Amino acid sequence: MLTQEDFKHVKKLAKLEIKLLEQEYRDILNHDDSSIYEEYEWLNEEQSNELTRKRKNRRYASLTVELCSIMEQMLLQLYKRTYQKKFNSTQLMKTPAYRARSNMEMLESELGKQHIALKTGKEPCSTALHQAFQTRNRLIHENFSVAAIVKDGSNEEETFETILHAVKKYRKHLSYEPNVQNKE
Repeated sequence: MLTQEDFKHVKKLAKLEIKLLEQEYRDILNHDDSSIYEEYEWLNEEQSNELTRKRKNRRYASLTVELCSIMEQMLLQLYKRTYQKKFNSTQLMKTPAYRARSNMEMLESELGKQHIALKTGKEPCSTALHQAFQTRNRLIHENFSVAAIVKDGSNEEETFETILHAVKKYRKHLSYEPNVQNKE
């Protein structure tokens, strides 16, 4: 059974991984890759800039996928420690209430049954996280291009920072109240 200490430990590990990923993001912002292509004399400046832009785009895409993976792994660890078994979405989808739900929604619902949920009033964090996961899914299906998922009036950095912010808030506001009585 999950203890309060286990819960805190899993959240702290996720926080550490998010901080490391955030540092990678800061490194991308502060590093100019265009010098990498200088040794390739057959590339003109425009081609070099285009390769730099494409590479940065793929790096943002990979960070987005990894960020969502960190959250999913955190929830999977909480599920495994709570239920003492591996999460089986295929089995859960046999339940009519779960048929049209994503793995994230099923995990949240199952963990909610064991008093692991967002703090009261923090439900928008869940919506933001679901949007982040939808963005990740679009990213994967749109040839791994951040440019394909960037909203009008935004850029790659803003899009990634929005996802990063959603993940950090969700992790922060996820709580475990094992002493709460079921009202059913």
